[in-house]
Amino acid sequence: MSDSAAFQEVDDAVRQDDLKLWWKRWGNWVVAAAVLVVVAVAGLVGWRQYDQSKRAEASAAYSAALAKVDSDKAAARAELGKQAENAPEPYRWLAELAVAQLQDKPADQMASLEAVAPRLPPELSDLALVMAGFRSVDAGKLDEEIGKLGALAQGDRPFHTSVIELQALAAARKGDLKRAKELWTDITKDPGSPQGAQQRAQAMLNYYGPGEGK
Repeated sequence: MSDSAAFQEVDDAVRQDDLKLWWKRWGNWVVAAAVLVVVAVAGLVGWRQYDQSKRAEASAAYSAALAKVDSDKAAARAELGKQAENAPEPYRWLAELAVAQLQDKPADQMASLEAVAPRLPPELSDLALVMAGFRSVDAGKLDEEIGKLGALAQGDRPFHTSVIELQALAAARKGDLKRAKELWTDITKDPGSPQGAQQRAQAMLNYYGPGEGK
C-alpha cells in the first residue's frame, strides 16, 4: 500500500469517527427538524385545500341565496344573514352588502349600508357608502347624503365617478343646472370614467340642452 493510500484510509476513518460523534450529538435534532418541515408543508397544503373547499362552498351558497331574491326575498335575506356571520372572506362581506340592499324601504337600505360600511375593507366600504347615496334618492335624503360623500369624490377613490353623478343629480334637483352640467361634462371628458357613467352623463347633457343653465 502506498503512503498516500494509507493516509487516505486514516483520513477517512477520522472523518467517519467525527461524523459518528456529530450524528450522536445532533442526529435526533436533525430528524426532529426534518419531521417538523414535513409536517409544516403537509399542514400548509392541507390548509390550502381546506380553505379552497370552504371558499367554494361559500361561493355556491352565496350564489344560491342571490338566486332566491326574486322568488323569496325573505328567505334570501335570511340565508345571506347567516353567511354574513360565518362565511369566509370575501363572501361574508358580500353577504353583508346584499342583506343591507334587501331591506324593504330605501331609507332602511340606506341606513343599513351606512352601518355595514365601517366593517368592510376600504374599497367595499366606499361601495357601500356610494350605494347608500343612490338609495338616498328614493328615500328623499339625497342632499343629506351628499355631504357625507365628499371625500369619496377624489380622483384616487375607486367610485369617485358615481359620487360625481350623485352631486350632479343633487345640483339639478336644486335647479343649479350650471353646476350639474359642469359635473356631467367632467364625467364625459374623464378617460377613466366607466363607459356607462359617460353615457348617462352625455344623456343628461343632451336632455337639458345646450347652455349654462341657471
